[in-house]
Amino acid sequence: LLANTGGGILVPIFINAIPVSLSDTYPIVIIMAFIIHELYPMVREVIGLSPVFKIMLICMYECNRAFVVVKLSKAASAAIAPSEFDFPLFGPIFCGAIGGCGGAFLPLSKGLDPIKEGGLAQPMYSALIASTCFHLFMSTSLSDGVIQPAKKAQLLIAIYFIAHNIYATYFKGGHAKKEKTH
Repeated sequence: LLANTGGGILVPIFINAIPVSLSDTYPIVIIMAFIIHELYPMVREVIGLSPVFKIMLICMYECNRAFVVVKLSKAASAAIAPSEFDFPLFGPIFCGAIGGCGGAFLPLSKGLDPIKEGGLAQPMYSALIASTCFHLFMSTSLSDGVIQPAKKAQLLIAIYFIAHNIYATYFKGGHAKKEKTH
């Protein structure tokens, strides 16, 4: 539960806003997901056996993650005052990155252990890159003249997340691992 909503909890607290998991219909979705996994554990097995179903879930999850990164980057950009530059630079990038992978740090007693143990994991790395690119695109003249730049950037981020996750899952060690024979 915390892994799925971590960024939506941490970033709003950082910028003095309401955590995502306490607003809208999000609690209902969380409860329904818990009930499905608790009552029907075979769903996890089906996901593991069906590459098509797994790719569909990856696409849905990464589209949602792109939405969270964009939303929290924009919220942080509006909430944080600029200091050295004409726009706030590091705060929105960090907030977007944490929004895309904040669950890795929850519960908070884990601290930075997830990074110390193995470096940046795939979701952390991709969220940091996407947040940086989105924030710099939206805050500089790069987005001038672009019609609905935030939506187009969010689409590109979602495509990047999907491609990165599918590559990491199927080609970089996920299902591509072969059994060792002795």
